[in-house]
Amino acid sequence: MAADTPTATVVIIGASFAGLQVANGLLKALPPSRAKVKVILIDPSDKWYFNIAAPRIVAKPAALRPEQYLLPIDKAFAKKKLAKDSFEFVKGRATRIHPASRTVAVEVSLSSGGTSSSSVSYDYKYDYLVIASGSSTSSASQGMYVPFKPTGTGADDLEAAISRTQKTLSEAKSVIIGGAGPIGVELAGELAEAWAGRTESDTSITLVSASERVLPMLKKSAGKAAEKLLAKRDVKVITSRKVVEAVQNDQKWTVKLDNGETLTADAYIATTGVVPNNRFIPAEYLNEDGWVEVDEYFRVKGKDEQQEKQPIYAVGDITAYPIRTSLKVAEQTPVVVANLKADILGSGKQRRYVEDEKKKIMMVVPVGAAGGTGQIMGLRVWGKLVSIAKGRDFLVSRAAGMVGLD
Repeated sequence: MAADTPTATVVIIGASFAGLQVANGLLKALPPSRAKVKVILIDPSDKWYFNIAAPRIVAKPAALRPEQYLLPIDKAFAKKKLAKDSFEFVKGRATRIHPASRTVAVEVSLSSGGTSSSSVSYDYKYDYLVIASGSSTSSASQGMYVPFKPTGTGADDLEAAISRTQKTLSEAKSVIIGGAGPIGVELAGELAEAWAGRTESDTSITLVSASERVLPMLKKSAGKAAEKLLAKRDVKVITSRKVVEAVQNDQKWTVKLDNGETLTADAYIATTGVVPNNRFIPAEYLNEDGWVEVDEYFRVKGKDEQQEKQPIYAVGDITAYPIRTSLKVAEQTPVVVANLKADILGSGKQRRYVEDEKKKIMMVVPVGAAGGTGQIMGLRVWGKLVSIAKGRDFLVSRAAGMVGLD
């Protein structure tokens, strides 16, 4: 290696879709012949959770095996033919970014045997930092906790949360789902199929939509198609009503709607809203809602010129971009990789991110394994195509390849 070969340490906080794609992309874009780069990937869990399949995972425990949707991160990278010391995975929780010293404080748990544990804090120095910490489901503050996203703690806690949810739903006879977006519709469809063979006559699944229809972000015809499929599966759909309160008493949930109506069920699941995983991020990089503000290059914006010169990027769900889907992440990460490459090499054109208006809504929504609906390029997707594209296995067969863990 030449003496003037560029060197850089890139720290990535978060090992979900965005973080893994940036890590893999950067290692591929900058082989040792071009630069000596070390990528340090930090996450509380040593397993990547393929949460796209969450509705099927929690509703049909026997349909998918844990090893299909919880993929070891470090082991996958160990199988790659990477240059020595080019990659390090840190199982720990980022607690603070220190821009002045260009370090990230990380709390790492130390097992002390038995059930107790202690932790130690390390500082990881970076030349470039990528914040890819994502978002978490807000369901816990509104109903029973369902792991539609990683827990933000560790694989053990995540597996326990999945197991608890599976047990609750398998024992429940009645479920109310608040929110008729993609997750709510998918969960209702999966539960309806899972319960189809039951002999109990008092089972019920109710889906509550604050909008006048389900899937309000898609074409009206797509929403109508979803409602017809849900009706065939005996799912009751309530539209134009908001859940204003959900309380659990004596193992039953009481759900109040904004028109004064009260519903009861064994389980209430809220599928609306996410919260940013931002506790470690300096306040000056966040907007009023807690999301990281970035420019068209995905560089983090600061409150003044000095802060904006920091070598910090953010990508994926943690950013202020409102559409938070895996497809959007796949559009964003190549931009970050290209700009990091140009920064490290000191040459090359910086790449801007421009959202394609035609691609803003690209979504397929299974309603059970055999049907569904969706929208691509302004056109409604036929149910059979949804089944082929996603409904059969919720994409778990392609999961590892999506983030380079294959």
